[in-house]
Amino acid sequence: MKSKHSIISILIQILSLHLLTAQTVYYDNSTRLYGIIDNTGKNILKPSFNEMTKFEYGLSRFRQNGKWGLINEKGMIVFQPKFENEFAFSNLGFNEGLISVNVNGKFGYYSEKGVLIIPHKFDSTEQFCNGIAWVELNEKYCFINIQGKYISNKWFDNVKIVNGITYGIDEKKIFDKDGGYHNEGKHDYYKINKDGVMSIAENQDYLRNYQTYYIAYCDIATKPLPNIVSFGTDGRDGYGYKNSKGEILTEKVYSFASEFDNGFAIISKKVMAGYKMVNDGYSIINDKFEIVKELDKSYEPIWGSSVKFENGLIEFRKLTSKPDDEIQSWEYVLINKYGETIKRMNNGVFPVSSGG
Repeated sequence: MKSKHSIISILIQILSLHLLTAQTVYYDNSTRLYGIIDNTGKNILKPSFNEMTKFEYGLSRFRQNGKWGLINEKGMIVFQPKFENEFAFSNLGFNEGLISVNVNGKFGYYSEKGVLIIPHKFDSTEQFCNGIAWVELNEKYCFINIQGKYISNKWFDNVKIVNGITYGIDEKKIFDKDGGYHNEGKHDYYKINKDGVMSIAENQDYLRNYQTYYIAYCDIATKPLPNIVSFGTDGRDGYGYKNSKGEILTEKVYSFASEFDNGFAIISKKVMAGYKMVNDGYSIINDKFEIVKELDKSYEPIWGSSVKFENGLIEFRKLTSKPDDEIQSWEYVLINKYGETIKRMNNGVFPVSSGG
């Protein structure tokens, strides 16, 4: 029988796995390489790769010596860099232990250890959903299980996943003598389960009108919208926030308003200089629209990418030279939701004429 202390120890270990801190990819200006950091400033992976994407579903794609690989949030390489481009891997990550990978135009599935499980033989594929995945071959769709075996003999014209249930779509195509076709205006939807059992769906009209796109991904089909979203246009209009129901929470009082991440966002109050709207410095706000930290006006976000907190951190640069100096110097930092500097990423020096 296990002791009380050993049981507590096991529970703590399980809890610690669930509380694993999400990681952030960062760029080091001195080495010109990318690394991984947690939101306390601890290096998970020192700058090592020529290029990295932000983490999605616990994975980042990285480039080294012209080839792409895949790494997880622990800094462990899942796939060695041997693929031609970053889009070889499904951006939805692993689902039910498998990920779709494209090699030379054909898709197959790999395990979390990087082992090929289902050979590269499909024209396109999708993630597994409740034990099955759709695959495309010669512009027709069928379904496989996690062993890669077809679970039905019927091939469909299209597929759709609604609320975690997979449907095959028979478009009832009628071909003319010239090879063209039309359909009768209504598609038949067949419900597919993991054993390959097909049955005509009862809610045909609902399925036909569900979303704009035919394919809704398994794990986001029922994902709720963010509680708070920014809205507005550029120019004099400005930006504000509304909730997922479309109700206005703040008027357009900001010249910049990032999306929220775990209850925090970056804003700049709207100030008009004649007919031109300008930023009046940047501040961190919470989801009650209270200012948590007003940043020094020498700070500005890094443009050209998604400007918002990710995993509790956001990249800013701070002007370390005088604004009218011919050569401008900047310090690049990662700051947390309280405006505290978590990671310094060296300095960059730019001529004023380059735009900084």
